[in-house]
Amino acid sequence: WVQGFSNKNFGFINNQTACYPCGNYILFLDIETKKTTVLQCQTGQVGAFAANGNAQVLAFSDRKLNPIIYIYAFPELSKLTELKGNAQLDYSLLAFSFTGPYLASYSSIPEFILSVWNWQENTLLCSESQPGVAVTSLSFNPMNWQQLCSVNESSVIVWCIERNNDEHHLKLNPVELPDVEGSVSPHKDLFFPVSHSEDSYYGPDLPVSAIAGLV
Repeated sequence: WVQGFSNKNFGFINNQTACYPCGNYILFLDIETKKTTVLQCQTGQVGAFAANGNAQVLAFSDRKLNPIIYIYAFPELSKLTELKGNAQLDYSLLAFSFTGPYLASYSSIPEFILSVWNWQENTLLCSESQPGVAVTSLSFNPMNWQQLCSVNESSVIVWCIERNNDEHHLKLNPVELPDVEGSVSPHKDLFFPVSHSEDSYYGPDLPVSAIAGLV
């Protein structure tokens, strides 16, 4: 009764062990021996879930008021830490960085807050609210932990984690997506104006600075 796959997230905790949430449990399946190991969430149903095969750790949240994010080590299945944020109802997404001890979380209604943690030090580095935005995917840049990508139904956003000594801030960089026909609207060129045509009636194309009399 704890063997089912709930069609949620899954991942590899090492080269031969896959893991996924199922009800109140996290299941670990050795793909070579077919042996299954079970970790129970002591506070109820498992919410968001993420695994890091490099560090052999996993993170999951519980589904209750003021949910907590738990970090466990594999194969010992020992609890390393608990992360307590400002989420009131649920976390919808968790994501580990490929390098470094960093974890991103996204809370659901009513906060819709993106947070970045140093889970080894149990420290919240920075957070940013997106009221009403339900993110469906969240991941770190494999080559740079200071870049995150979030996806929702209408946009893709690259987040840059800017750092000043011990302070961290999230900077939003929206990605322009093509329309339904697959075309992207041209960017306004701040140096050269839009070319009218090859007709010399309009004269040569000049830099904006030249037209303004700056050069």
